[in-house]
Amino acid sequence: MAKRKRRAAIKDKRTGVNKKYLSGTAGSRRAKLARVLKRIARLYKQGKRVPKSLLAERMRLGKRSGSKKKKRS
Repeated sequence: MAKRKRRAAIKDKRTGVNKKYLSGTAGSRRAKLARVLKRIARLYKQGKRVPKSLLAERMRLGKRSGSKKKKRS
């Protein structure tokens, strides 16, 4: 029996990063997030230590800005 072929992940045209990791961001913030993700990936693949500051930067860039958040009533 033939193996099922897996569909390739949809990538962002500008950065080459998977779109799912950049969702919810736009413009320069999206580009910065992509750069940070690539840097983390490169360090991880080399077996080096990924600094906590880099992970914190990823979280900060991925979060929505305060004005767009819905407040619970």
